[in-house]
Amino acid sequence: MRILALNYRDRLHPEAGGAEMHFHRIFKKIAERGHTVVLLTTAFPGAPAREMVDGILVIRSGGDLFFQWTVARTLKKLDREFQFDVIYEDLNKLPLFTPFLTKKPHLIQIHHLWLSSIFREAVFPVALAVWFFERMIPFIYRKSTFVAVSPSAVKELSGLGVSPSRIHLIYNGADGATEARKLPQPKKPYFLWLSRVRKYKGIWVALAAFEKFSEKYPEVSLRIAGDGPEMEVLRTEIQKKGLAKRVILEGHVGKEKKQELLASATALLQTSFKEGWGLTVIEAGELGTVTIASNVSGLCDSVKHEKTGFLFPAGDAGACAAYMERVYTNPKEREQMELAAAGFASEYSWEKASRETEALLQKIILKNQ
Repeated sequence: MRILALNYRDRLHPEAGGAEMHFHRIFKKIAERGHTVVLLTTAFPGAPAREMVDGILVIRSGGDLFFQWTVARTLKKLDREFQFDVIYEDLNKLPLFTPFLTKKPHLIQIHHLWLSSIFREAVFPVALAVWFFERMIPFIYRKSTFVAVSPSAVKELSGLGVSPSRIHLIYNGADGATEARKLPQPKKPYFLWLSRVRKYKGIWVALAAFEKFSEKYPEVSLRIAGDGPEMEVLRTEIQKKGLAKRVILEGHVGKEKKQELLASATALLQTSFKEGWGLTVIEAGELGTVTIASNVSGLCDSVKHEKTGFLFPAGDAGACAAYMERVYTNPKEREQMELAAAGFASEYSWEKASRETEALLQKIILKNQ
């Protein structure tokens, strides 16, 4: 197959997140099996216009604001160069209107829908635009095939009016780290928050929960791994609350450091208001660490309440703190849950996800011949 992928980011972009990691994990394997994969994405300072990343030809042009226009004026030109068999649109920001740009078969990837949660993250005009375009998805992509990463994402998409018969569920994968570790393993007295530091990721909920928890357990710390637009405000708030000695800002961390932090944490805090699945939950589970998460779409699929972790009402810092106390003060219960989390994580693999995606793309091509 010759595949053109459309995404606002590639994994080397400074603002890359879970959607980009998902794309590269899956399509790296598809490329390794002999298929041609080209990714059209946005540029960033210092990045070459074309380069090979993970066996994928990454073509960068323009920025976020006019990426829809970049796709519209570039797609046919690239098609003449590569003669694509299928188009893969990663719809994780604004729609790119693939059905209006080409008659080639295409697949639309959905991680999650923002719905009303976008008003928590973005300024009103931007939030309103995203909210409006999401409601246009059933009309823009009225004959398109979709793939979603969780039952929650399938439910959200069908709730908008997309026929369930056109939605396929392919779960995210995992790295297979469980097999290399003897579980359960000793834990250190800290909780870990790991994500892009943005409003909708719930960083302020995590900080409020830790502040409440630490009143009784001052020996425990909170380690925050990640970077983002809220970082400087967060740093200032930590100082104001007198938590500078107990809240450690790790900044962006590489794979080895991330695994080290996940493996030794008492628990992972996943306080986001919106997720498609929760890749960090499975990464934590692979390393024998339970997760305390918001009970929202996506996370309610990747965390099995009172089995592999705990779910609390989104935004409820008091409930989050109560589960932090339960995890910290009940090591035997936690160890049982750590084993269950590792077992649950072992059910997922990027190899399986890539083969299912490959098969779906081939099916779409054959259907349109």
